[in-house]
Amino acid sequence: MRNNSSTILTCVGGVGVVATVVTAVKATPKAMALIEEAKEEKGADLTKAETVITAAPAYITTVVLGVSTLVCIFGANALNKRQQAALTSAYALLDNSYKDFKAKVQELYGEGTVDVVKGEIAKDKYKEDPIELSEDTQLFFDDFSGRYFESTREKVLKAEYEMNRILATEFGLFLNEWYDLLGLETVDYGDYLGWSSYELMEMGWGTYWMDFHHKKVLIDDDLECTIITFDFEPTFGFEDY
Repeated sequence: MRNNSSTILTCVGGVGVVATVVTAVKATPKAMALIEEAKEEKGADLTKAETVITAAPAYITTVVLGVSTLVCIFGANALNKRQQAALTSAYALLDNSYKDFKAKVQELYGEGTVDVVKGEIAKDKYKEDPIELSEDTQLFFDDFSGRYFESTREKVLKAEYEMNRILATEFGLFLNEWYDLLGLETVDYGDYLGWSSYELMEMGWGTYWMDFHHKKVLIDDDLECTIITFDFEPTFGFEDY
């Protein structure tokens, strides 16, 4: 229940909305009867305050359900925000750990060590799921999502340029927008991660332009693959910049 509390509250809130409407409809005839009875006893029309006081007992159940429904809806929203904050913090911690690890590897074993490791990882992934290339296409590897795809150098360069144009004119884009430009399938986390041109400036790059790196590796004796990496990886919360 703790793991699915926000979903449970949302479902209860949805049921509560329906129940509130149903009880309100059922209570209305009772309230009208109470008002008519009060009018007969008074011998005159009721004031607005008297009407509310007279009809209130008929709507007690409706009010209780309505308040409970609002509590569930606002509670689910609060839990969702808390979970999102926890996920963002966890991602930031993991991202910082990865950057520290990569920097230490470069410091201890040289600048090209990380590229060598990435190349070996790409080779292992290709052996698990080889791709049969079409005519006039090349093999590429997206380092961030760990996926192979076939394309041409011209199409990849065009996608990189278009990404930078969006960064310069719209000041940000989601990771899935980048994958759309490449012609790759979108990923679940691609609607949460992305880049902000203002964030690029704040991180010290001093420019809205994203530089890409193409590292060529030999998968086997006659197959070459281009690994695509970028200087600045996508982040959570980039829309806030």
